[in-house]
Amino acid sequence: MLQSALRKPLSLFSPRRAKVERRGGKRVTPARNTLCLIRRTSEDQPSMAVVQNLSLKGIALLTDREQSAGAVLPLLLINAAHTFSVEVDLRIVRCFRAAGNQYFVAGPFERALLHEEMVPFLR
Repeated sequence: MLQSALRKPLSLFSPRRAKVERRGGKRVTPARNTLCLIRRTSEDQPSMAVVQNLSLKGIALLTDREQSAGAVLPLLLINAAHTFSVEVDLRIVRCFRAAGNQYFVAGPFERALLHEEMVPFLR
């Protein structure tokens, strides 16, 4: 009984495990809806996607098409105010079906975004 009485107060002093970020950088959710155009060379029209979160090194988005892991998608990211855009290639690491006919696609960029390229998506 004495051990259990001491265990709870002593647990306050035990070090907590730091949450380890498994990605290359911390991802943030854009303040407003951020769109993304997927420009495939094999198609005439680009397809639309919605950004779920992004970082300097990667992105996660919802799209209406399933993508294969390892594929590279050319993206055009457009901020919510439509005042800034940046082109970047995404290497797909994860793709799975989300709600309805949407697919969650995530992975790192082929090149890291610059801080100046990231700021317009956070406002």
